[in-house]
Amino acid sequence: MDLSHFGMDSSFHDHRGGRRHRFMESADINAAFRELFRPLRANIRRGMTIDGQLYAFEMDSCVPGQLLGGSWLAPGTHGVDGPAALDEPARRRALFAQLLAVERSAALFAYVTERAPSGTRPGVLYVELASVDGRFAAEHPLRPGRGWHVRDLLQAPARRLALA
Repeated sequence: MDLSHFGMDSSFHDHRGGRRHRFMESADINAAFRELFRPLRANIRRGMTIDGQLYAFEMDSCVPGQLLGGSWLAPGTHGVDGPAALDEPARRRALFAQLLAVERSAALFAYVTERAPSGTRPGVLYVELASVDGRFAAEHPLRPGRGWHVRDLLQAPARRLALA
């Protein structure tokens, strides 16, 4: 069989060196949302508020959905004036692009903020994840807690955000 017409010299399957970070699978995104939800829910139940926080996650390069570590990032060290500045989607996208441009082990970043209730809509905790492959968000509704819990956070499905 003659395969010369396929042009194997420059295979389109060869991706070496074309990416700074590995491809993030849905298992990685779901694992990051799960790992964020537990501590955020505990903090919300204790009555804390969350305003414009940034987190970085390191995912296992071989096992999809396996979180190796996470850390809090101070927004001020990345040129952000304050947590309120990250409420603007364009500013947040620019910060994510800046973070992803640097080669590092953490290749998945999260932005978390609490949005106040408006009209008939309850307050929500907005969580946005960003990787080279896309951005994903979830709005977890806030409700009054029971017992010693001041408030409670409800689980919500994540959705993919448009790139534009």
